[in-house]
Amino acid sequence: MEISKLIKVLEDIKRDNGDIQVVVSEGHEYWGSVESYVEEYNIRVSENAMPQGPKSGKSEKAVIISYS
Repeated sequence: MEISKLIKVLEDIKRDNGDIQVVVSEGHEYWGSVESYVEEYNIRVSENAMPQGPKSGKSEKAVIISYS
């Protein structure tokens, strides 16, 4: 998904639900999942992201939103 598409999706969510928090979720063996707020340090740009998996041999520049 490109940044422009993500912005559109988020704008639609904001229109329907108000300016709500954005969180990331991580699976947890006891709780099922644990959420935390997205902060600036969770967002970075990588020149060599591999969204098709490491075996694909294909990398690209991408925005990465990570849990930690």
